[in-house]
Amino acid sequence: MIKENQIGTKKISVIIPCRNEKKFIRQTLDSLLAQTLPIEDYEIIVVDGLSDDGTIDILNEYCRVNLNVRLIHNEKKITPSAMNLGIKNSIGEIIVICGAHSFYSSDFLSSGIDLMTTYPEYGCVGGPITSEGDNNFSKATAIAMSSIIGVGNAKHRFPDYEGLAEMACFPFFRKEIFSIIGYYNEQLVRNQDDEFCLRYREKGGKVFISHKVKSTYFVRSSPFALIKQYFNYGYWRWILIRMYKMPISIRQLIPSIFILILLLLLTYAIIMDFYFLLLIFIATYLTSLFIFAMKIFFDKGIIIGINFVFSVIILHFSYGLGLFYSIFEQILFKRIKRIFL
Repeated sequence: MIKENQIGTKKISVIIPCRNEKKFIRQTLDSLLAQTLPIEDYEIIVVDGLSDDGTIDILNEYCRVNLNVRLIHNEKKITPSAMNLGIKNSIGEIIVICGAHSFYSSDFLSSGIDLMTTYPEYGCVGGPITSEGDNNFSKATAIAMSSIIGVGNAKHRFPDYEGLAEMACFPFFRKEIFSIIGYYNEQLVRNQDDEFCLRYREKGGKVFISHKVKSTYFVRSSPFALIKQYFNYGYWRWILIRMYKMPISIRQLIPSIFILILLLLLTYAIIMDFYFLLLIFIATYLTSLFIFAMKIFFDKGIIIGINFVFSVIILHFSYGLGLFYSIFEQILFKRIKRIFL
């Protein structure tokens, strides 16, 4: 059982995994350097995965003019390695994992520390994220990522939520937790934060998030980038499930069930030359999306509304296909290889 301790005014280490974030890294660092906390109370460690888009030049510039900004190079280029390097090189008693694709309110750090002080029984706190986009597609995606139809009951995606959660997107941890739980699993290129919080909860730890800890996440600005992101989420989700023999949650299972039904109906339609059931299934799905999107059509306009429906479809299909591909690769393909090779 993890024992949580009271905290006072202690040094905070903000860890930022980063790779090729030229477009957003200035906003991220500027927001973290403009906190209401005294600058001497926290350090910012950017762990860069050998960026090749000009991000390094920006980071070196910030390090030259800000004594509390440090740069560490991540030879492995993956997020969990960046997190671990940052934690191991930190001096703070409170570890905050932030993203380089985000913006943080001026009281982000102070609100997180206040939350830890108010709720000393929780060793991990944070806030739900507000998603934001910079074009019509990403603005619609931001709405989809904060809606039940888009992400199910993922509480850390709902900006107004306060209470217990599975995880926090940008968590505050007491540093001693890493000596109890260990570090982030570097075998997981994605979902390493889910896996860490799972181990943390298995040790009796709890996660509490509050809308008072405000941050903004900039969603992917193109359909291809969103497809790639959520395909990877689904792919690595199955690896995590196999690794821990853990049951999959309903929200993670629904996209895959939907695709499975769609494939079965398609197969039936082709074999029997009877497409009515397939068309009814697709029509019901699309009608449901458009009904849910009606308020968005009225509030945000037709273009955002249509993009919202498109974004939700991408979220569902990309995640579900990623999980299916992972199952095939990890189970079926290995069995086929054992039989025939």
